[in-house]
Amino acid sequence: MPVLQQHAAVDAPLQHAHADGQGGLNAVSRAAAALPHSTLEIEAPGSFCADMWAGVSTGPSSIFRRMLAHPFLTGLVDGTLCEQAFKFYIVQGALYLRQYSRALALVASKAPAERPAWTAFLARCANEAYTEEDTFHKEFLGHYNTTVEAETACARLAPSCQLYATTILSTVHERAFYEGMAAILPCFVVYLEVAKALQPRGSPHPLYQKFIDRFGGAEYESLALEVVQIANAVAAELGEVQRQRMRAIFEHGCKLEYMFFDACHTQQQWPL
Repeated sequence: MPVLQQHAAVDAPLQHAHADGQGGLNAVSRAAAALPHSTLEIEAPGSFCADMWAGVSTGPSSIFRRMLAHPFLTGLVDGTLCEQAFKFYIVQGALYLRQYSRALALVASKAPAERPAWTAFLARCANEAYTEEDTFHKEFLGHYNTTVEAETACARLAPSCQLYATTILSTVHERAFYEGMAAILPCFVVYLEVAKALQPRGSPHPLYQKFIDRFGGAEYESLALEVVQIANAVAAELGEVQRQRMRAIFEHGCKLEYMFFDACHTQQQWPL
């Protein structure tokens, strides 16, 4: 199913922030309060990607504000997130990265021949996504006295997480390079901006603080901004119709990022 035809399937979970009545509305308001300027706004002001991000992060009912108000992220900050939900998230992340790394490798192969540096960089990102399982996920699962191998041996992606992984893969496989770039971009940007928003508050839980620090560090910011730089360069050579296509794919990906957090918070299972 083409990416744009799936929008109806992902709009409903965004109502989660409002599901608890006034409490949900207050959560969104708190998330919107004193939100720092985005990294894209600071590092790439006026760029195509900064404008795309503004489209999903501006206003109290935006995707990003609702994401910050989600109990998975608020639980990270106040330390109340169930540790089993966080473990579920780490395992799902390991399974997801196996698919995401394939998407990165494929989009690298579609980069223009006259842009070998793009191919090399995206291929390196694909390789690092594979090795992430041996470092990041291994480190966090060590807290639970288990391993990536043990946890993923019989596990499978939750429905929402599977939807996100297959959406990225199908877009990269079936569509043009610029559309593939729009599909891989939300994963980089959302984690960059989430960490930036959570860092000032931190977490009393050492494991959750380590998670915030991981994505809020200079190394990850540099990596994400290089992807942003490529996406901006690609968009600069496109017509308005193609740029709108990138916007639609990017927005859809941000909704799926929200659904990933939601699936992990509820430890979503397949009904059959």
